[in-house]
Amino acid sequence: MAIFSQEIYKVVTIGLNALELSQASGKTPRNPVSEAHYLSAWVTKSLKQQSFDRSVVKTLMMWQQQGRSMGKNAQLKLNFECLAETFSGVVNAEGEEKRVTHTTLQGFYAALEHDDWLITKEFEVNRKVTHFTDGQASLVVCSKQSQNAFDEQGELVKPLSLYVRGNIQPFIDLAFASGLLLFKVTDYKSKVKYHGEFVIYPANNGEHLPELPTRNLQV
Repeated sequence: MAIFSQEIYKVVTIGLNALELSQASGKTPRNPVSEAHYLSAWVTKSLKQQSFDRSVVKTLMMWQQQGRSMGKNAQLKLNFECLAETFSGVVNAEGEEKRVTHTTLQGFYAALEHDDWLITKEFEVNRKVTHFTDGQASLVVCSKQSQNAFDEQGELVKPLSLYVRGNIQPFIDLAFASGLLLFKVTDYKSKVKYHGEFVIYPANNGEHLPELPTRNLQV
């Protein structure tokens, strides 16, 4: 089975290219309503023809439902563009996913600390815990899980949970600027009280859609 993130990147790239070709030929007008109708129909056709790997079927079905119920308000084109730009920001010049390393994560921690986040990574998180921060933005990482997540060369080889309390969008943006995509598990309730849980994956290959960075940060 294909890797989800690679397949979704392919989906949105092909979908946007198909829309552009249709518009260039004069078949689809360049306006939000027509673009929404085209992409909604394209998603439905892709499902019927089983054009993509089964790993992305649930996501395609979600977009199909959104397109049918919300029309242009589903913002399928914008969503496709943002996903394409996000994934292109974590691949190298050859189109291969950049490795996530211990150095990558340390750079992320440093960026957070520069923005006055409290980083706690010295303790195990093996049960429900409470972490008091007096209102300061907080990131908690389980020491044992972090140690086991990297191989001897310092490359991330297992998913790693990040427990977060603070302004989430800047957190996502700093992660992206550091070469990391974040995949949300929960906004609020997690093993660390009042903290949400996000996961980083080896080579940023998550199992569902990533959190999107602010668009002007995407490259």
